[in-house]
Amino acid sequence: MAIIFKLSSMTSAELEGLPHVWDKLAHTCEYATLAGCFCMWWTRGQWTAKSWFRVVIVMLLALAYGCTDEYHQRFVEGRSCDAMDLIADTLGGLIGGSVYVLIVKILNRYDPLPQTESDESPDSEESL
Repeated sequence: MAIIFKLSSMTSAELEGLPHVWDKLAHTCEYATLAGCFCMWWTRGQWTAKSWFRVVIVMLLALAYGCTDEYHQRFVEGRSCDAMDLIADTLGGLIGGSVYVLIVKILNRYDPLPQTESDESPDSEESL
């Protein structure tokens, strides 16, 4: 978040020479990374259940921070609020959360989480 804030504090003169398409790609990558960081609030086991609901949460968190970022840019010389930036931020949040879900699925397939005693059925002890 600090890196995004620092980049948002740069004036248009400091950002001169970067193509407009690069701006949207940068927003998407920044917010995908931010969403990936938000994803680490939950354990891998928690991501196994309701993973797409968590993707929506991190996407909305990325959008919320994007809104504060755009508001901040209103006060920076030569910068302004841009709805397309918010779309890129939201897309980045969706991509970051989705990539995290894929990573969890791959990890669960090749390195399954150990079952806890509460996950085991009571009949399993009797059958031993």
